[in-house]
Amino acid sequence: MQAYLWMNRLAAIALSILIGGFGALGATVIGLPMPYLIGAFFASGIATLSGFKLFGLAPNLPMPLRNVFVGIIGVMIGGSFHPGIFSTLSQIWVPALAVIVFVTLSLAGNYALFRRFGGYDRATAFFAAMPGGLIESISMGEKLGADIHALTLQQFSRISLVITAVPFIFLIWTGEKVGSAAGIRLNANLAGVSLVDWSVIAACVILGMAGGRALRLPASILVGPLILSAAAHYFGLTDVGPPAWLVALAQVFVGAGLGARFRGFGGREMSRVVILAVVSVTMMLVLDILIVVLLRPFLDIPFEVMFISFAPGGVTETALIALSLHANPVFVTSLHVFRIIITVVIGAVAARKMAGTR
Repeated sequence: MQAYLWMNRLAAIALSILIGGFGALGATVIGLPMPYLIGAFFASGIATLSGFKLFGLAPNLPMPLRNVFVGIIGVMIGGSFHPGIFSTLSQIWVPALAVIVFVTLSLAGNYALFRRFGGYDRATAFFAAMPGGLIESISMGEKLGADIHALTLQQFSRISLVITAVPFIFLIWTGEKVGSAAGIRLNANLAGVSLVDWSVIAACVILGMAGGRALRLPASILVGPLILSAAAHYFGLTDVGPPAWLVALAQVFVGAGLGARFRGFGGREMSRVVILAVVSVTMMLVLDILIVVLLRPFLDIPFEVMFISFAPGGVTETALIALSLHANPVFVTSLHVFRIIITVVIGAVAARKMAGTR
């Protein structure tokens, strides 16, 4: 019986990977930007929302498995670290202050939108409005009696729309397709990766994820491996990144994992949430552009780097976009982690005040 259950689980995982892989292939064929990530996300999301099953088996991608591939992406980002990055990071305090403004205005605008037009109660509207900290917002909202179903769906929709919209914005703006991971050093095959390199990559993923969780770092499963990988590359333990096929597979897993999170949501509520999310994300991206335009005269940082740094998507997904655009992923990831910290701090303060008025 136990063996049968394990076979079913493995088959469900294989089906998820297959669906994500077909989505990635289709997106590549028709020329979508970020095809591995976006194609896998769309295919997985459609299969999940439609209740697709094959021989009675539903696709399923366990979060722990997806997290391993998020760790690999962290190693990939850390591999782009070099001493020259310090010159850019020295300018980060100005955008960091702007992140506080961005989070505050986004939270206020989203809260008004969700209360007035979404009809959400106070707790649901506030924690759905948080432009970051997916897990934290759901956790805090649940403790205050928020509608977890609506809150979760609204947060997933925010991330999904951002990672879909931003590559298309760059496609329209520059006329160039955002690739899969063009901004990093990739190895086309296994020949370029020695046993020592594999060992360093694996150690960065495993120890980085464990250490990140132990230290309670924001986005720990990404940031922990990123830090170790940056150190390994800086001190010369390795000078290569994960092979190209592993990077592509990581994007398929991240995309498929995000699409699978829509399990259990119905079409009617999806339509309402998506409309609210479109308005919310549009407001935040317009605010993003305004802030970047105001900051540009004072910073020697390319527009695309700044724009991605404020885009209110998931840390992992926006980092992948930054990698594809050669847009300093360490700088971008640092600001996104700071966005999460500020959002969660504001959310925690608000949660205490809400709890005191109940």
